[in-house]
Amino acid sequence: MISVVIFSAVILGLAGLAFQIAKRTTRATDQALHMARQSAAADKAITVPYDSINQLLTADTTMSGLIRVVVRYTIDSISPVRKDIHIITTSSVPGARTDTITIQRGRVRYPIPTK
Repeated sequence: MISVVIFSAVILGLAGLAFQIAKRTTRATDQALHMARQSAAADKAITVPYDSINQLLTADTTMSGLIRVVVRYTIDSISPVRKDIHIITTSSVPGARTDTITIQRGRVRYPIPTK
């Protein structure tokens, strides 16, 4: 009878440990999705042609299971040849913060051809 009680206590302890490991693994996977979407959004903001920034950078939502990652862009025109792009990424991961990346883009200046 004593060995059954000891065995039960050990099994309950291992079950609790397995639950904690699964919980942390899931959270790490969700955070990896958040960071991957943010990195992809930054790459998109850099590669979009300057004249198409306002049309092509639109909000995007990604779902993975119960986790939702939303990427929004705000564009500030600093001058006719410079824009600041703010990439705002929010996630439904419990405890996740809203992240913001700011990218400065400028119109390409072509050199004046020589005669």
